[in-house]
Formats: sequence, structure tokens, C-alpha cells
Amino acid sequence: MHEHRNIAIIRRALEVYNTGDDSAMRGFLADDILWHVGGNHEMSGVYIGIEAVVDYFRRVRRETAGTLKVEPAEILANDRHASIFLRVSAYRDVRWMDVLLAEALTLETDERWTEYWALSNDQDAVDAFWS
Repeated sequence: MHEHRNIAIIRRALEVYNTGDDSAMRGFLADDILWHVGGNHEMSGVYIGIEAVVDYFRRVRRETAGTLKVEPAEILANDRHASIFLRVSAYRDVRWMDVLLAEALTLETDERWTEYWALSNDQDAVDAFWS
């Protein structure tokens, strides 16, 4: 069975995210992206636009001393939408987080991400980690 081109693009974006290369990551994001971070913690909210999202990425790296990593378990995609199931792990001070996220993406015709949402299998653990 042939893999949809957006699956390979998303896999590459996740690899780039793990390297911390913000310049390369910009190529996967629409200029007017909406990035929804759920939960009830200091990182929660909606980040609007590529600059706000890249700043969010930098803040995540700073707060976790670069330890936050994502590891995809499954990626499903078509021309306009994608779902990613991935493990997210990180240290922050003496706290450790290891959760599974279900993520939903909306994609532009040029394959850049226009909107992002995530739902954790343990939101209380995520909230405690970031609070």
C-alpha cells in the first residue's frame, strides 16, 4: 500500500522538531497557523501565527532544558487533515512526563500545517508537569 505524501512530510517535521531547528521547522508551518495547547497550565492557550508558535517551541525547549522529545506511534493523513499518535517525554527540574498525545492537524494545499490540536491520555500529568 502506498503511503500518503503528507505522512512522510509529518514524519520529517517531527524529526526536525526533535533537533530544535526552528528555521527548518518554519517550513512546515503556515504563516497564520493556529496552535492549540490544551489543559490548565502555564503553556496552555492558542498560539496565533508562525512567530508565536516558534516562540512556544523555544519556551518548551528552555523549560525542559531541551529534553522534550516526540516519538510517533502512528500517522494518518490525507490531503487536508492528519492525525498523529505520539509519545511525548521530557524532564523539567525534578519532574518527568511521559504521555501519549492524539494530535489533529489541518493542512494547506502546499502541505504546511494551518491548525493543530492535541489531547493527552493523562492531562493531569501534563498539567502537573507544566505547572
